[in-house]
Amino acid sequence: MKKEPAKRQSLKNSSKKSAKPWEFKYRKKILELRRVCNIAFDKDLIDTHSGNISMGIDKDLLITKTGRSLVNLKQQDFTVVPITRPKKGDKKYNDCSDNGASSEIDIHRFILKSFPNSTVLHSHPLDAVVLSLHTGYGFIKPPDIKTPRISTSSFNKIEKLYKEYPGLSEITPLDFESAYFFPKIYVFPLNLINDIKTKNLMADFEAREIFKENGVFMIKSHGSFAWGKTPLDALRWTMMLEASAKIILKYLSF
Repeated sequence: MKKEPAKRQSLKNSSKKSAKPWEFKYRKKILELRRVCNIAFDKDLIDTHSGNISMGIDKDLLITKTGRSLVNLKQQDFTVVPITRPKKGDKKYNDCSDNGASSEIDIHRFILKSFPNSTVLHSHPLDAVVLSLHTGYGFIKPPDIKTPRISTSSFNKIEKLYKEYPGLSEITPLDFESAYFFPKIYVFPLNLINDIKTKNLMADFEAREIFKENGVFMIKSHGSFAWGKTPLDALRWTMMLEASAKIILKYLSF
């Protein structure tokens, strides 16, 4: 067998040594996330340096680093941290930094705590952002679709959220397809999101208490978070949200 030149061989070995173990372990996962983010860019759901994406893998959280472009993602654009951050006083607390992860990591953790082994996509769909600022279409009757009743405990949580966060609102899809999956899409005010990040919620709740394993919500004037069992699911719900927003805005322009 012909040996490679010594210099080339040493470069190969050094690249293997410099790579982190998880980069080999999650290589296929990263390719899946890259494909979805490139589609999101092509669909104008993100710009070159906006948004972030993560995947829960057992106890690990694979997430893009802060400030990285989601276009043509590479392994070095990701980091891996625990889904559940150790609490103060835990022996591992001081050793558990977020390793340069996206500044939205606490929202990803909030979702993945309730829906483990899911993919979470944060993007900035233009028409959905515009609609999050609009409050004047409540008079329009949504499609008549039979949807499962929510539990009393979920209803009580939502009611308390509305009381503690008056800025909380809803997008009510008018098209059958979107309304079938999401009769209501919550629009969270920025202060509620900040409270999730700082763990200072005025109405304590977990994502699974008001959402399903496939879900999407908006942050007013900012963007959306969507999640599902696969990267394509997370992209699907984001695209569905944006399509529904386009339909509503077009209807309101008549």
